[in-house]
Amino acid sequence: MRIGAGFAGGDQTAVKRTPKETKRRFDGAGYSEASSMGNTAWTILGSRVQELEDAGSDKETSKGEAPQRPEAQKIYEAAVSGKENPISQLRQPSKVPYGYLAKDGVIEYNGVCFVCDEKTNSICLGDMTDQDQVLNIPLSGGGQLKVNRANLGQLSQAIGMFCPEDVNLIMRAIAQDNKIQSVKKEIEDAEASVGSQLKGDGEVKEAEESS
Repeated sequence: MRIGAGFAGGDQTAVKRTPKETKRRFDGAGYSEASSMGNTAWTILGSRVQELEDAGSDKETSKGEAPQRPEAQKIYEAAVSGKENPISQLRQPSKVPYGYLAKDGVIEYNGVCFVCDEKTNSICLGDMTDQDQVLNIPLSGGGQLKVNRANLGQLSQAIGMFCPEDVNLIMRAIAQDNKIQSVKKEIEDAEASVGSQLKGDGEVKEAEESS
């Protein structure tokens, strides 16, 4: 009886813990354990990442090749040393209109070939030998389109290559040229008619004088 009573009396303080004390003890143990596990996982992960980096570095150096530098570092070193930006060539605009479509100095679109002329900032369609037969059409983005009148049919096949603003400029230039050419033809016809009339009058006068 005394042993049992003593045992019961001795454990009453432990048995009568409040729920808050029990929860606090459990939370404390759980937090400590979680923190320990988290630190261990972080250490393992960090070690693994370091191993992969070291392996990559060893792999590059084993081949006798220097590891590639980031582009930002290359740009910084070029700026410090006063050298040209290594990516400046990529930012240079094309020297001819629609030059981004060019390959080896030629733009091919829908079976029509335009030759790039960087000296005049132009793309050319057809024979450029006789400039009197060539239309020079300024384009909205700068530069110009040069097209021989004999190749206007080909130009219509490739009109989809141009932006709407340039299409309007091209159509306007062609319409204006047609009017100019029509007026020139009328003048030439009139001159030819006057010449024929004068020639006829001269022949009649000579005939009268000879008679």
